[in-house]
Amino acid sequence: MAAYVIGDIKVTDSDTYAKYAARVPASSGAFGCKYLVRGPGKCQTAEGDWLPERFVLAEYESMETAKAWYNSPEYKELTKLRQSASTGTLVVAEGVEPHVPSRETVTAAYLIGDIDVTDPDTYAKYAAGVPDTVAAYGGKYLIRGVSGEVLEGSWTPKRLVVLEFESMEQLKSWYDSAEYADLKKLRQSASKGNLIFAEGA
Repeated sequence: MAAYVIGDIKVTDSDTYAKYAARVPASSGAFGCKYLVRGPGKCQTAEGDWLPERFVLAEYESMETAKAWYNSPEYKELTKLRQSASTGTLVVAEGVEPHVPSRETVTAAYLIGDIDVTDPDTYAKYAAGVPDTVAAYGGKYLIRGVSGEVLEGSWTPKRLVVLEFESMEQLKSWYDSAEYADLKKLRQSASKGNLIFAEGA
């Protein structure tokens, strides 16, 4: 089962952070990492007030592989460098199934949600109805309904959702679609939280 590291980073020392950013792909790549989203200016707020300055969504083969990278001696050294030049949160979460990427010819786009369910019965109706609308627009779930595990920082997600679409246009078409409109209202009546749109790496 695929696993994902999600990072929300605020850079405080850009020169030092640039050294970290240049070195980290070799470290994560040794553990089979694929960056789905990486860098500044990749996100826009869809709902709520979450707008990461620098966002990372990285895919690993499994939770064990993601944690092995995070705890590796090579990355421990890089962690010190990153922490000296930034603040933020890292969370790791298990995916719903092995990930088959969207078409490689188009830059994928992602919806990332952190949802706090306030009315479980109503939310269950939303959760039952939404997958068909996602599939109708070519979307797929990468993460659905898990809280994840905090590796660093103070962010403790309640219910994480990550959807992948072939393009930002396709993602927004689904989000604004007639098929999703009533379900969106249902979700908003039964939960609170934050949603962002993120451009693929």
